[in-house]
Amino acid sequence: MIARALLLAAAAAAATAAAAAAPAPQAAPVRLNDIQVVGTHNSYKQAMAPAVAAAIRARDPGLADALDYAHRPLAEQLDHGARTLEIDVNYDPDGGYYARGSDDPDLRVPGFKVLHMAFSDAATSCTRLTQCLKIIVDWSAAHPNHVPIMLMFNAKESADQAHGNPPLRFTEAAFDALDAEIRATVPRRMLIVPDDVQGRYATLRDAVLAGKWPALAKARGKIFFALDEHAEKVAIYRGKRRSLEGRVFFVNTDEASPAAAYLTINDPVAEHDRIVRDVKAGFVVRTRADADTHEARAQDATRLNAALASGAQYISTDYLWADPRFPRYRVSLPSGAPARCNPVRALAGCRTELLEK
Repeated sequence: MIARALLLAAAAAAATAAAAAAPAPQAAPVRLNDIQVVGTHNSYKQAMAPAVAAAIRARDPGLADALDYAHRPLAEQLDHGARTLEIDVNYDPDGGYYARGSDDPDLRVPGFKVLHMAFSDAATSCTRLTQCLKIIVDWSAAHPNHVPIMLMFNAKESADQAHGNPPLRFTEAAFDALDAEIRATVPRRMLIVPDDVQGRYATLRDAVLAGKWPALAKARGKIFFALDEHAEKVAIYRGKRRSLEGRVFFVNTDEASPAAAYLTINDPVAEHDRIVRDVKAGFVVRTRADADTHEARAQDATRLNAALASGAQYISTDYLWADPRFPRYRVSLPSGAPARCNPVRALAGCRTELLEK
Protein backbone atom coordinates (compact mmCIF):
# COMPACT_ATOMS: atom_id res chain seq x y z
CA MET A 1 0.00 0.00 0.00
CA ILE A 2 2.82 2.36 0.94
CA ALA A 3 4.63 1.62 -2.31
CA ARG A 4 1.44 2.20 -4.31
CA ALA A 5 0.87 5.52 -2.52
CA LEU A 6 4.42 6.59 -3.26
CA LEU A 7 3.98 5.70 -6.94
CA LEU A 8 0.75 7.69 -7.15
CA ALA A 9 2.37 10.67 -5.46
CA ALA A 10 5.30 10.53 -7.82
CA ALA A 11 2.99 10.37 -10.81
CA ALA A 12 1.00 13.33 -9.54
CA ALA A 13 4.17 15.33 -9.00
CA ALA A 14 5.40 14.48 -12.48
CA ALA A 15 2.08 15.56 -13.98
CA THR A 16 2.22 18.82 -12.04
CA ALA A 17 5.76 19.46 -13.22
CA ALA A 18 4.83 18.71 -16.82
CA ALA A 19 1.87 21.06 -16.64
CA ALA A 20 4.06 23.80 -15.22
CA ALA A 21 6.61 23.28 -17.97
CA ALA A 22 4.03 23.26 -20.77
CA PRO A 23 3.59 26.64 -22.51
CA ALA A 24 0.46 28.53 -21.53
CA PRO A 25 -2.19 28.75 -24.26
CA GLN A 26 -1.76 31.92 -26.25
CA ALA A 27 -4.61 34.45 -26.27
CA ALA A 28 -6.00 35.21 -29.71
CA PRO A 29 -4.45 38.40 -31.08
CA VAL A 30 -6.54 41.55 -31.22
CA ARG A 31 -7.27 42.21 -34.88
CA LEU A 32 -8.33 45.21 -36.91
CA ASN A 33 -11.99 44.18 -36.70
CA ASP A 34 -11.90 43.67 -32.92
CA ILE A 35 -11.99 47.39 -32.13
CA GLN A 36 -14.42 50.30 -32.37
CA VAL A 37 -13.60 53.92 -33.21
CA VAL A 38 -15.33 57.14 -34.24
CA GLY A 39 -14.53 59.71 -36.89
CA THR A 40 -16.12 62.20 -39.24
CA HIS A 41 -18.40 62.29 -42.28
CA ASN A 42 -17.32 64.55 -45.18
CA SER A 43 -14.24 65.29 -43.10
CA TYR A 44 -12.83 67.98 -45.40
CA LYS A 45 -16.06 70.04 -45.51
CA GLN A 46 -15.96 73.72 -44.57
CA ALA A 47 -18.88 76.05 -43.92
CA MET A 48 -20.60 77.35 -47.02
CA ALA A 49 -20.15 80.99 -47.94
CA PRO A 50 -23.17 83.02 -46.78
CA ALA A 51 -24.27 83.76 -50.35
CA VAL A 52 -24.12 80.07 -51.29
CA ALA A 53 -26.03 79.05 -48.17
CA ALA A 54 -28.70 81.67 -48.84
CA ALA A 55 -29.12 80.55 -52.45
CA ILE A 56 -29.55 76.91 -51.41
CA ARG A 57 -31.97 77.86 -48.65
CA ALA A 58 -34.10 79.83 -51.07
CA ARG A 59 -34.44 76.74 -53.28
CA ASP A 60 -34.59 74.02 -50.61
CA PRO A 61 -34.64 74.88 -46.88
CA GLY A 62 -34.36 71.21 -45.89
CA LEU A 63 -31.20 70.77 -47.95
CA ALA A 64 -29.77 73.96 -46.48
CA ASP A 65 -30.27 72.56 -42.98
CA ALA A 66 -28.73 69.22 -43.98
CA LEU A 67 -25.59 70.97 -45.29
CA ASP A 68 -25.24 73.29 -42.31
CA TYR A 69 -22.17 71.71 -40.68
CA ALA A 70 -18.42 71.97 -41.04
CA HIS A 71 -15.25 70.30 -39.77
CA ARG A 72 -11.95 71.41 -38.32
CA PRO A 73 -8.70 70.61 -40.21
CA LEU A 74 -7.93 66.93 -40.73
CA ALA A 75 -4.88 66.86 -38.46
CA GLU A 76 -6.88 68.46 -35.65
CA GLN A 77 -9.57 65.81 -36.05
CA LEU A 78 -6.95 63.07 -35.83
CA ASP A 79 -5.43 64.71 -32.76
CA HIS A 80 -8.90 64.66 -31.20
CA GLY A 81 -9.28 60.92 -31.75
CA ALA A 82 -10.90 60.56 -35.17
CA ARG A 83 -9.85 57.24 -36.67
CA THR A 84 -12.08 57.28 -39.72
CA LEU A 85 -12.26 60.12 -42.20
CA GLU A 86 -14.42 60.52 -45.28
CA ILE A 87 -13.24 62.07 -48.54
CA ASP A 88 -15.29 62.81 -51.65
CA VAL A 89 -13.27 62.72 -54.85
CA ASN A 90 -14.08 64.29 -58.20
CA TYR A 91 -12.26 63.11 -61.33
CA ASP A 92 -10.23 65.86 -63.02
CA PRO A 93 -7.39 64.36 -65.09
CA ASP A 94 -6.45 67.54 -66.93
CA GLY A 95 -7.11 70.08 -64.18
CA GLY A 96 -9.44 73.06 -64.28
CA TYR A 97 -12.69 71.14 -64.82
CA TYR A 98 -14.14 72.37 -61.52
CA ALA A 99 -12.44 75.78 -61.53
CA ARG A 100 -15.27 77.82 -63.04
CA GLY A 101 -16.06 80.79 -60.80
CA SER A 102 -13.23 80.01 -58.38
CA ASP A 103 -9.85 81.66 -57.88
CA ASP A 104 -8.38 78.59 -56.12
CA PRO A 105 -5.24 77.70 -58.11
CA ASP A 106 -5.35 74.12 -56.81
CA LEU A 107 -8.46 73.52 -58.88
CA ARG A 108 -6.38 74.01 -62.03
CA VAL A 109 -3.83 71.32 -61.18
CA PRO A 110 -4.46 67.88 -62.74
CA GLY A 111 -5.63 65.24 -60.31
CA PHE A 112 -8.60 64.33 -58.12
CA LYS A 113 -10.40 67.18 -56.35
CA VAL A 114 -12.03 66.97 -52.93
CA LEU A 115 -15.40 68.72 -53.17
CA HIS A 116 -18.78 67.91 -51.67
CA MET A 117 -20.97 69.59 -54.28
CA ALA A 118 -18.93 71.07 -57.09
CA PHE A 119 -19.88 74.69 -57.89
CA SER A 120 -22.07 74.87 -54.78
CA ASP A 121 -21.26 73.39 -51.34
CA ALA A 122 -17.61 73.19 -52.38
CA ALA A 123 -15.64 74.78 -49.53
CA THR A 124 -12.90 72.34 -48.54
CA SER A 125 -9.92 72.22 -46.20
CA CYS A 126 -7.79 70.47 -48.86
CA THR A 127 -8.72 70.97 -52.50
CA ARG A 128 -6.57 68.24 -54.01
CA LEU A 129 -6.67 64.62 -52.91
CA THR A 130 -2.91 64.53 -52.69
CA GLN A 131 -3.03 67.42 -50.19
CA CYS A 132 -5.54 65.59 -47.99
CA LEU A 133 -3.53 62.38 -48.11
CA LYS A 134 -0.27 64.15 -47.32
CA ILE A 135 -1.81 65.63 -44.16
CA ILE A 136 -2.98 62.18 -43.05
CA VAL A 137 0.31 60.47 -43.95
CA ASP A 138 2.35 63.08 -42.07
CA TRP A 139 0.10 62.76 -39.01
CA SER A 140 0.34 58.98 -39.13
CA ALA A 141 4.12 59.06 -39.39
CA ALA A 142 4.25 61.28 -36.30
CA HIS A 143 1.89 58.94 -34.38
CA PRO A 144 3.01 55.44 -35.43
CA ASN A 145 1.07 53.61 -32.70
CA HIS A 146 -2.39 54.68 -33.81
CA VAL A 147 -4.99 51.99 -34.57
CA PRO A 148 -5.72 51.59 -38.31
CA ILE A 149 -7.32 54.65 -39.87
CA MET A 150 -10.09 53.96 -42.37
CA LEU A 151 -10.43 56.47 -45.19
CA MET A 152 -13.86 56.10 -46.74
CA PHE A 153 -14.32 57.54 -50.24
CA ASN A 154 -17.29 58.53 -52.35
CA ALA A 155 -16.56 58.80 -56.06
CA LYS A 156 -18.65 61.86 -56.87
CA GLU A 157 -20.68 62.05 -60.05
CA SER A 158 -23.09 64.77 -59.06
CA ALA A 159 -22.79 68.51 -59.29
CA ASP A 160 -24.98 71.58 -59.28
CA GLN A 161 -25.10 71.90 -63.06
CA ALA A 162 -26.75 75.32 -62.87
CA HIS A 163 -23.36 76.63 -61.75
CA GLY A 164 -20.95 74.67 -63.89
CA ASN A 165 -20.11 71.58 -65.86
CA PRO A 166 -21.64 68.14 -65.42
CA PRO A 167 -19.20 65.94 -63.49
CA LEU A 168 -16.76 63.57 -65.13
CA ARG A 169 -17.73 59.91 -64.77
CA PHE A 170 -15.81 57.22 -62.92
CA THR A 171 -14.82 54.72 -65.59
CA GLU A 172 -12.40 51.87 -64.93
CA ALA A 173 -9.63 54.16 -66.19
CA ALA A 174 -10.65 56.81 -63.65
CA PHE A 175 -10.53 54.24 -60.85
CA ASP A 176 -7.13 53.06 -62.07
CA ALA A 177 -5.95 56.67 -61.83
CA LEU A 178 -7.40 56.96 -58.31
CA ASP A 179 -5.54 53.87 -57.13
CA ALA A 180 -2.36 55.18 -58.74
CA GLU A 181 -2.66 58.60 -57.10
CA ILE A 182 -3.10 56.98 -53.69
CA ARG A 183 -0.17 54.60 -54.17
CA ALA A 184 2.02 57.51 -55.27
CA THR A 185 1.17 59.47 -52.11
CA VAL A 186 0.80 56.86 -49.35
CA PRO A 187 3.90 54.72 -48.69
CA ARG A 188 3.24 51.01 -49.18
CA ARG A 189 4.38 50.26 -45.63
CA MET A 190 1.44 52.36 -44.36
CA LEU A 191 -1.20 50.65 -46.51
CA ILE A 192 -3.51 47.74 -45.78
CA VAL A 193 -4.97 46.57 -49.10
CA PRO A 194 -7.33 43.68 -49.93
CA ASP A 195 -4.47 41.43 -51.05
CA ASP A 196 -2.94 41.72 -47.56
CA VAL A 197 -6.10 40.25 -46.05
CA GLN A 198 -6.89 37.70 -48.76
CA GLY A 199 -3.45 36.11 -48.73
CA ARG A 200 -3.68 32.60 -50.17
CA TYR A 201 -7.43 32.26 -49.74
CA ALA A 202 -9.53 31.80 -52.85
CA THR A 203 -11.53 34.97 -52.18
CA LEU A 204 -11.36 37.97 -49.91
CA ARG A 205 -14.61 36.89 -48.27
CA ASP A 206 -13.14 33.49 -47.44
CA ALA A 207 -10.21 35.13 -45.69
CA VAL A 208 -12.44 37.50 -43.73
CA LEU A 209 -14.71 34.69 -42.52
CA ALA A 210 -11.58 32.78 -41.50
CA GLY A 211 -10.54 35.70 -39.28
CA LYS A 212 -7.64 37.00 -41.37
CA TRP A 213 -7.88 40.74 -40.83
CA PRO A 214 -4.38 41.79 -39.72
CA ALA A 215 -3.46 41.65 -36.06
CA LEU A 216 -3.44 45.05 -34.42
CA ALA A 217 0.22 44.61 -33.51
CA LYS A 218 1.01 44.68 -37.24
CA ALA A 219 -1.70 47.14 -38.28
CA ARG A 220 -0.87 50.06 -36.01
CA GLY A 221 0.30 53.10 -37.90
CA LYS A 222 -1.46 51.97 -41.07
CA ILE A 223 -4.29 53.22 -43.25
CA PHE A 224 -6.87 51.40 -45.33
CA PHE A 225 -9.36 52.64 -47.91
CA ALA A 226 -13.05 51.79 -48.35
CA LEU A 227 -15.12 52.68 -51.41
CA ASP A 228 -18.68 53.54 -50.35
CA GLU A 229 -20.58 53.24 -53.60
CA HIS A 230 -23.58 51.53 -55.18
CA ALA A 231 -23.37 48.16 -56.90
CA GLU A 232 -22.90 49.49 -60.44
CA LYS A 233 -19.94 51.66 -59.54
CA VAL A 234 -18.39 48.93 -57.38
CA ALA A 235 -18.66 46.58 -60.37
CA ILE A 236 -16.70 49.07 -62.49
CA TYR A 237 -13.99 49.23 -59.82
CA ARG A 238 -13.75 45.43 -59.52
CA GLY A 239 -13.71 44.82 -63.25
CA LYS A 240 -13.22 41.11 -63.98
CA ARG A 241 -11.43 40.35 -60.72
CA ARG A 242 -12.75 37.52 -58.57
CA SER A 243 -12.31 39.66 -55.46
CA LEU A 244 -10.21 42.83 -55.41
CA GLU A 245 -6.84 41.53 -56.49
CA GLY A 246 -4.38 44.37 -57.08
CA ARG A 247 -6.80 47.08 -55.93
CA VAL A 248 -6.33 49.64 -53.15
CA PHE A 249 -9.91 49.88 -51.91
CA PHE A 250 -12.10 47.50 -50.02
CA VAL A 251 -15.61 47.96 -51.41
CA ASN A 252 -19.11 48.22 -50.05
CA THR A 253 -20.92 45.12 -51.25
CA ASP A 254 -23.29 42.43 -50.02
CA GLU A 255 -22.25 39.77 -47.55
CA ALA A 256 -22.30 36.96 -50.16
CA SER A 257 -19.93 38.63 -52.64
CA PRO A 258 -16.45 37.14 -53.12
CA ALA A 259 -15.20 40.70 -52.48
CA ALA A 260 -17.07 41.05 -49.18
CA ALA A 261 -14.95 42.42 -46.36
CA TYR A 262 -16.31 45.92 -45.71
CA LEU A 263 -19.96 47.03 -45.49
CA THR A 264 -21.56 50.47 -45.29
CA ILE A 265 -24.72 50.12 -43.17
CA ASN A 266 -25.71 53.67 -42.35
CA ASP A 267 -28.76 53.21 -40.13
CA PRO A 268 -27.80 51.53 -36.83
CA VAL A 269 -31.39 51.66 -35.56
CA ALA A 270 -33.28 50.09 -38.46
CA GLU A 271 -30.43 47.71 -39.34
CA HIS A 272 -29.08 47.04 -35.87
CA ASP A 273 -29.47 43.26 -36.05
CA ARG A 274 -27.76 43.09 -39.44
CA ILE A 275 -24.78 45.08 -38.18
CA VAL A 276 -24.41 42.86 -35.12
CA ARG A 277 -24.58 39.73 -37.27
CA ASP A 278 -22.01 41.03 -39.76
CA VAL A 279 -19.59 42.20 -37.07
CA LYS A 280 -19.77 38.80 -35.37
CA ALA A 281 -19.10 37.12 -38.72
CA GLY A 282 -15.89 39.11 -39.15
CA PHE A 283 -16.84 41.90 -41.54
CA VAL A 284 -15.83 45.52 -40.95
CA VAL A 285 -18.86 47.84 -40.82
CA ARG A 286 -19.19 51.59 -41.03
CA THR A 287 -22.33 53.27 -39.71
CA ARG A 288 -23.44 56.80 -38.88
CA ALA A 289 -24.22 58.30 -35.49
CA ASP A 290 -26.12 61.17 -37.12
CA ALA A 291 -27.17 62.43 -40.52
CA ASP A 292 -28.29 65.69 -42.12
CA THR A 293 -27.95 67.53 -38.76
CA HIS A 294 -31.21 65.95 -37.47
CA GLU A 295 -29.79 64.36 -34.32
CA ALA A 296 -27.80 67.44 -33.37
CA ARG A 297 -30.77 69.77 -33.79
CA ALA A 298 -32.92 67.46 -31.65
CA GLN A 299 -29.94 66.78 -29.34
CA ASP A 300 -30.98 63.13 -29.56
CA ALA A 301 -28.40 60.37 -28.91
CA THR A 302 -30.68 57.44 -29.82
CA ARG A 303 -28.90 56.77 -33.11
CA LEU A 304 -25.45 57.26 -31.55
CA ASN A 305 -26.22 54.77 -28.77
CA ALA A 306 -27.49 52.25 -31.30
CA ALA A 307 -24.31 52.67 -33.36
CA LEU A 308 -22.10 52.10 -30.32
CA ALA A 309 -24.06 49.03 -29.23
CA SER A 310 -24.11 47.54 -32.74
CA GLY A 311 -20.39 46.85 -32.74
CA ALA A 312 -19.85 48.70 -36.03
CA GLN A 313 -16.11 49.23 -36.04
CA TYR A 314 -16.16 52.68 -37.65
CA ILE A 315 -18.78 55.24 -36.62
CA SER A 316 -19.02 58.57 -38.45
CA THR A 317 -20.41 61.86 -37.19
CA ASP A 318 -20.62 65.52 -38.09
CA TYR A 319 -20.15 66.40 -34.41
CA LEU A 320 -16.78 65.27 -33.12
CA TRP A 321 -17.05 68.58 -31.28
CA ALA A 322 -20.39 70.03 -30.21
CA ASP A 323 -21.83 72.81 -32.33
CA PRO A 324 -22.41 75.83 -30.04
CA ARG A 325 -25.99 75.93 -31.33
CA PHE A 326 -26.57 72.35 -30.14
CA PRO A 327 -24.26 72.06 -27.12
CA ARG A 328 -25.65 68.81 -25.72
CA TYR A 329 -24.89 66.72 -28.81
CA ARG A 330 -21.34 65.44 -29.32
CA VAL A 331 -19.97 62.07 -30.40
CA SER A 332 -17.15 60.13 -28.74
CA LEU A 333 -16.54 56.65 -27.39
CA PRO A 334 -17.77 56.13 -23.82
CA SER A 335 -14.19 55.94 -22.55
CA GLY A 336 -13.11 59.05 -24.42
CA ALA A 337 -10.19 57.05 -25.87
CA PRO A 338 -9.50 56.94 -29.62
CA ALA A 339 -10.44 53.23 -29.70
CA ARG A 340 -12.12 50.65 -27.51
CA CYS A 341 -12.52 46.89 -27.54
CA ASN A 342 -15.45 45.98 -29.75
CA PRO A 343 -18.52 45.42 -27.56
CA VAL A 344 -19.98 42.77 -29.88
CA ARG A 345 -16.85 40.76 -30.66
CA ALA A 346 -15.79 40.96 -26.96
CA LEU A 347 -12.41 39.34 -27.54
CA ALA A 348 -10.94 37.86 -24.36
CA GLY A 349 -7.72 39.62 -23.48
CA CYS A 350 -8.55 42.85 -25.31
CA ARG A 351 -7.84 45.87 -23.12
CA THR A 352 -8.98 49.31 -24.30
CA GLU A 353 -6.13 51.11 -22.56
CA LEU A 354 -3.60 49.14 -24.65
CA LEU A 355 -5.15 49.67 -28.09
CA GLU A 356 -3.30 52.94 -28.65
CA LYS A 357 -0.16 53.11 -26.56
